[in-house]
Amino acid sequence: MNDDCKTMTRRNRCAARGLSALVALLVLAALLAGCSEKLQLYRPGALAMVTGTVSFRQRILLPLSVQGEVRLLDVTDGGEGVELARVELPAPVRVPAPYRIDFDAARIDQRRNYVVEATLFEPGTGGGPGRVWFRTPTPQYVLTHGNPVYLELMLEMVR
Repeated sequence: MNDDCKTMTRRNRCAARGLSALVALLVLAALLAGCSEKLQLYRPGALAMVTGTVSFRQRILLPLSVQGEVRLLDVTDGGEGVELARVELPAPVRVPAPYRIDFDAARIDQRRNYVVEATLFEPGTGGGPGRVWFRTPTPQYVLTHGNPVYLELMLEMVR
């Protein structure tokens, strides 16, 4: 037995130090396990998601027919962007409206730029958008280059 653990109080201190070291080791193991699961989101074949809410500042009640959509776009090459995924917000839309866009993680290239944009609209004839009420004013970057995977989108009214 070493000199530090000769008396009962010293034994308790030794046990407490050992327990603290064990707890620290378990916490570190849990953190590493959590990190490995997050890294696995972008493995080929894995599903990933962007989540958040859609809202607007105006205090108005939208018509019951208004629905919405939130799209994930690759905008690296400019222009309108290439749509990777979309989710519909069914009528009637009430804000803040939660959204979740699921997509194939294998399609994400860390060197490229991705945005999320949202639109609230009344359906037109033929199933396409009719009157657009609200839309994302500027591109909201996600996923790569330190950008988030959760966004609260504040839409602007279209006049």
